[in-house]
Amino acid sequence: MGPDSDDLATRCLAEIVDLHAAFEDWMGQVEPTVDFGRCRAALGPGFHIVEPDGRVRDRDSLLPGLEAARGARADPTDPFRIRIEEAEIRLVDGRFCLATYVERQRGGGRLSARRSTVLFRDRPGGPNGVEWLHVHETWINAGGEADGEGA
Repeated sequence: MGPDSDDLATRCLAEIVDLHAAFEDWMGQVEPTVDFGRCRAALGPGFHIVEPDGRVRDRDSLLPGLEAARGARADPTDPFRIRIEEAEIRLVDGRFCLATYVERQRGGGRLSARRSTVLFRDRPGGPNGVEWLHVHETWINAGGEADGEGA
């Protein structure tokens, strides 16, 4: 990878962490500090996600549910947490970057983990200068009782 590729890779890795931190704040706090516009701005107009159950959703069907989830996971006895692990750049080609990561969620007495692959496009003005184009998630653990391990 050249200097431009290294820069795009660094911004994509930062965006994986930053967007999930925004989701954690948005869903895990009664009064989130993040503006939901940040989440909306991250997903490109043609965004699609293949959820762990195989359902495919586009940006327009996903965003209303995410926005309505404000504070939905707020639990003072077991705060909602998202942890990103194993984030890795798989390919950078021109304006596109392919990355993988593991997302672990904990909250409300439950744990879940999913492995994700994401395709980004370089987009000046977007969060971290990129936009999410496609995500494919696969369950590692669909959600069991929390045992002190996890996010």
